Amino acid sequence: MLNHTNPDPALGPDERAVVRPHPFLQEPAVYKALSLAIDRVLLAEVGYGEGGQVTCNWVPAPAAFNSDSFDCSTQDIAGANALLDEAGFVDTDGDGIREANGVPMKLLFQTSTNAVRQDYQALIKSWWAEIGVSTELRNINASVFFGGDPGSPDTFQKFYADVEMYTNNFSGTDPQAYLGNGLCSAAPSPASQWQGSNVTRFCMEEFDELWQELANTADLNERARIGKELNDMAIGNGMMIPLTHRGTISAHSNSLGGVALNVWDTQLWNVHEWYRIDG
Repeated sequence: MLNHTNPDPALGPDERAVVRPHPFLQEPAVYKALSLAIDRVLLAEVGYGEGGQVTCNWVPAPAAFNSDSFDCSTQDIAGANALLDEAGFVDTDGDGIREANGVPMKLLFQTSTNAVRQDYQALIKSWWAEIGVSTELRNINASVFFGGDPGSPDTFQKFYADVEMYTNNFSGTDPQAYLGNGLCSAAPSPASQWQGSNVTRFCMEEFDELWQELANTADLNERARIGKELNDMAIGNGMMIPLTHRGTISAHSNSLGGVALNVWDTQLWNVHEWYRIDG
């Protein structure tokens, strides 16, 4: 998740991570370069093995909603550096860190305490260093990070950092409510006691209007088209950098027939059709 507001601790509680735009993360060259620099194939392998797949999408499944607009399967450090150079974000003082709009490109990257997430953090930090972006890593106890306490500075909703990482998903097979997490009205703020699902404070009138169109559309093919367009609008405008489509690994005995594994339901959903294979 990329913060669309300024989390600078020098700002007051009604401005920090609320009003002021981030000094450089909303620059297209910046969020595109940060994405290009990441080796998602290695991340999936290190973190989840066969249970992880590369994804460029906020909604990678079901297949009908999985957009093919982006390709992020190949890391491109040179391309990321070229993007930043062309946009004028250069290292003027020779300290290895680029400047953007007069501000050193230094990021605070937070997530919950979890061995896989700390591995991801370390790898991403090293790749971003190769494109002149300095990254400070922070991990927070999961009960605090996901706790939602409006008095805590360390919740993922308050987002007092530049970048944060966690796993997100939705129930069932239709992502309408899930895509609603990007609505302007869903942004946490002091007025909402820091509750809300749009933690990046991404806000686009066009996104809100298109989501309303999705809510009023019944045709399945049209819903899939609109869902992909909403996904592309969010990714293309720097709401987040998707990393891994994390799956669930399941198995059954070779002597058991009739098993149809189903990621959208309990693995026992068709237990009435199971049978034992002789021999």
